Amino acid sequence: MINYTNFPGWDHIDGSAISQEEIDRAFEEVMMRSRALEDYLDKERRRRKSFLLRTVMTVAAVCTLILVPYLSVRYAHKTLPEQQVAVNYVQRSTSCGETAEVILPDQSRVILNAQSVLIFPDRFTGERKVFLSGEGIFDVTASDEQPFYVETSDITVRVHGTRFDVKAYYDDPLVTATLNRGAIAAWPKTSPERLVELQPEQFFSFERATGAIVSGNSNSAETMSWEGGNLCFRSESIHDIIRVIQRRYGVEVFLTTDKYDNAKISARFIHGETVDELLDAICSVVPSMRYTRSQNNVIYIK
Repeated sequence: MINYTNFPGWDHIDGSAISQEEIDRAFEEVMMRSRALEDYLDKERRRRKSFLLRTVMTVAAVCTLILVPYLSVRYAHKTLPEQQVAVNYVQRSTSCGETAEVILPDQSRVILNAQSVLIFPDRFTGERKVFLSGEGIFDVTASDEQPFYVETSDITVRVHGTRFDVKAYYDDPLVTATLNRGAIAAWPKTSPERLVELQPEQFFSFERATGAIVSGNSNSAETMSWEGGNLCFRSESIHDIIRVIQRRYGVEVFLTTDKYDNAKISARFIHGETVDELLDAICSVVPSMRYTRSQNNVIYIK
């Protein structure tokens, strides 16, 4: 059961007095606060150059504290009149360099990438809905009676029984969904009318800063290669690669120059390379790029 000690009033809510419209408005407010929190922590990280691991774990913890009690009440409100049974929410998370398999109540399977958080009910009644911060590969059990939804702070993905990847790290400029098999639909949470239907080997991308949507063909095997411990970069910026390195290896990396900002790097790492082997390879393909390690194991790229 959820502990409401630090959330006075939640355990006294009378669900019968709340309309569906009020519930939906409250849920949207929670998600807006979550997005605002992510933006704030992102700005703080840039200003202080704080360690990514601490920041991400803070985001995950605070967002969970905001969402879990409310979601438990919301779900209980929808199910109690019929079943008199409250539904509890479960959290699964991963740290730097860690992946984890999660089996959902309907036997759908999720592989979480490093520094990710997944929140889901301990049983599904009606629609199946889970909440993701980070990245996960979903292999969803098909059901016409119970639609499946993946919610992030920015997009919603509706699933028809399929395998796909959702990437929604708080500090990435893009939120993406990539389809391997089956069919999915994705749309920005604030603009459901901009829904995009995807076929296998297609992607949906939402740019947080501008609200722009891009969709097209993809290589899902490359996108999902992290499941097997591999890394695949296709025309990635050095900033994107640094974020991946920090999540994968649990190290702190600082870029001390802007001369590589326009570089696009493509590389594949499929042999379990160490962080030094990965950086040596990247430096070999980017002219003049070098890196050093400090005594406290902080990496500086120059």
